[in-house]
Amino acid sequence: MGQGRLNLYPDDNLVWRDMVAHLDAGLVRIGNSWRGEVIYTVNRDNMWNEVRVFRGFSTSTLDVAFTVRDNQLYLGDSSFSDAILYTFSEGQIFVGDSTFPLDVAYTLREESPRFAGSGDVPLWGLYREDSRSWSDRIGVLEGPLEAGDVFAVLSAAGLL
Repeated sequence: MGQGRLNLYPDDNLVWRDMVAHLDAGLVRIGNSWRGEVIYTVNRDNMWNEVRVFRGFSTSTLDVAFTVRDNQLYLGDSSFSDAILYTFSEGQIFVGDSTFPLDVAYTLREESPRFAGSGDVPLWGLYREDSRSWSDRIGVLEGPLEAGDVFAVLSAAGLL
C-alpha cells in the first residue's frame, strides 16, 4: 500500500473542511473523510519498481486503472509507449511520453507554509502549464511528492 499521506487543497489556507482529495495508507478519497468512498487504491510493487493504481478498494488485476513506471502514467496495465498518458519530470507533469516545454500540463513548485507549525510537511503549489503566477495556481499539495501518489490524487480530483 501507499506509505505516506498526500492532501490536495484548493489554496494555501490548508483548511481541513476544504480538502479536495487525499491519499492515506494507499487509499484515495474525495474530500477530507476517512470513511468516504475509495476512488483508487495505490499499491507499490517494489520488486518490479512500479506503482499500480486500482479502481475502488481493490488490488485485483481486473481493476487496474493505471500503472506508473519510470515516472510515467500508463493506462491500465499496458507496457506500450502509446498507453503513456502523462510523464512526471523535474517538478512538471507533461502530456504523453514527452518532456517538451509545449507539452507541460502542470508545474509543481515548492512553497513555504503560510502558517507556522507545519514545517516538516512540504507544500507544493500546483500551477497550470508552465506558469508560476499565483493567479494560475489550481491547488496546493501537502506531503511528499511521489509520481504514483500525485497521479492518483490529481486523477481522483478530475485534474488528469
